[in-house]
Amino acid sequence: MSVTVGFAVAQQAVYKCGQEITNQPADPSQCQKLLISSPTQIEGTRVQNGQPAKPSSAAPVSAVERPVNTPTATPENVQRNAQARTILEDEWQKLSDRYAEMVRNFNGGQPALMAGETLQHPQYKRRTAEMQVQIERMARDMLALNRELARYAPNPANVKTQ
Repeated sequence: MSVTVGFAVAQQAVYKCGQEITNQPADPSQCQKLLISSPTQIEGTRVQNGQPAKPSSAAPVSAVERPVNTPTATPENVQRNAQARTILEDEWQKLSDRYAEMVRNFNGGQPALMAGETLQHPQYKRRTAEMQVQIERMARDMLALNRELARYAPNPANVKTQ
């Protein structure tokens, strides 16, 4: 009986409605019917109903034997993390310097006037607004770099001893 049900499901029409692929479109006249030769089932996509998936091997795996997704501290990983942290620190320093320069030029919302500008000139106002947007973007970028730096252990080469 289950073979008949599976065959009936396989014979249902499948529609592509924009980016959505479904077998129950809201308006089939506005969707393109897809021709599917045979259904494809990918392992691991079935609903589990709260039951853990059974391993494909014959021997059951206990909780102690399950691999844990912890990074191993191999010399290659340590070196790669140190390089990544060094790169991030360099990027943060460059961005920090540019940020300080931009804040100094912004001068609390009143940057220096350029030739032919007045405080009420539209070009001056536009330039001031663009500078403010750049400063805010740089601040967000610095926060993002700080978050990335926090993912890596401190670089032993940069740790200062007293």
